[in-house]
Amino acid sequence: MDSRFNLQNYLIRKNIMALAGAKFQIFNSEGQVVFFSKMKAFKLREDIRLYTGEDMQEELLTIHARNIIDFSATYDVFDTKADELIGSLKRKGLKSVIED
Repeated sequence: MDSRFNLQNYLIRKNIMALAGAKFQIFNSEGQVVFFSKMKAFKLREDIRLYTGEDMQEELLTIHARNIIDFSATYDVFDTKADELIGSLKRKGLKSVIED
């Protein structure tokens, strides 16, 4: 696995003024942008793609919801370059939706 996926502290900034969806910048502990994501609004099945920067030229990870409109969804995380499943994430039901 690539060293940029090692566990460390990340800061996520969400642009809440985006009308057609949400934009996320993910910073490492040195303050550098390591991931960028732009999500479309009103999708039935969440499909999140993480890129190396805002130019969205190099895709690193994809995160797919297993089900459509599921408040306690499980998401599969794929390494795009290796085309392999690297893990899963689980949402804590309605509580995590409200906290978002």
